[in-house]
Amino acid sequence: MLHHSRPLVPILLAFCACFIDVVCILGLFHTFTAFITGTLVVLCTEVFHQGQNAALKVFVLAVFFGSTLFWFVSVTALVRKNRIAVRHLFALEALLVAGFMFVAGLGDPSAGGPLSAVTLTAVGFSTVAMSLQNVIMLTLLNRHVPTTIMTGNTLKLVLGIADYFTHPETRPDSRSRIRHQAFVLMAFAAGGLLASFLMTVMGFWALAIPVALLMLLAIVQPVHEPQVA
Repeated sequence: MLHHSRPLVPILLAFCACFIDVVCILGLFHTFTAFITGTLVVLCTEVFHQGQNAALKVFVLAVFFGSTLFWFVSVTALVRKNRIAVRHLFALEALLVAGFMFVAGLGDPSAGGPLSAVTLTAVGFSTVAMSLQNVIMLTLLNRHVPTTIMTGNTLKLVLGIADYFTHPETRPDSRSRIRHQAFVLMAFAAGGLLASFLMTVMGFWALAIPVALLMLLAIVQPVHEPQVA
């Protein structure tokens, strides 16, 4: 059921992505680390008004660019040599998110400010983790829908609904696509809502939930499985 080829996997990853981004927005000076479009938008709003916050967004963009380049080159090479599997990458992402949780949970980003060491370290962990998830989806799990941005998924949901009514002969396929896109969107929203609530009662320790889900995904994957990047 949780094999990486199953449709439940992108649903859980979408839940984790929005959960982590909401924690970043609430606890790290309105910073997105999974949704880079959001980072650019917030950067534009802050650059002339909140210089330190804007500098943090530039840091996120730089880390995301560099880590994505590193992950793509490294993962592609290792997969071609059959030296790494999805389970290893899920486990690595879980460890990175756990690093974010411990740095931010034991430190105090809000007291230190947007350019403090604890804030930059926490943001760095989160950004590297989310860039890894994007690379996983781009390379090993490219059969699935995106899990960190919902614009395309929403468009596909609308198109699926349109196909359902305009092409009766393909309704079973349209119904399946509608259901899957809807579940991904609902999981994304659920992750964000839960993160928003838990941040008020648990703070950054709420990140234990996506850490646990990512570790679960890692544990249940096959130990040895040929991959194609």
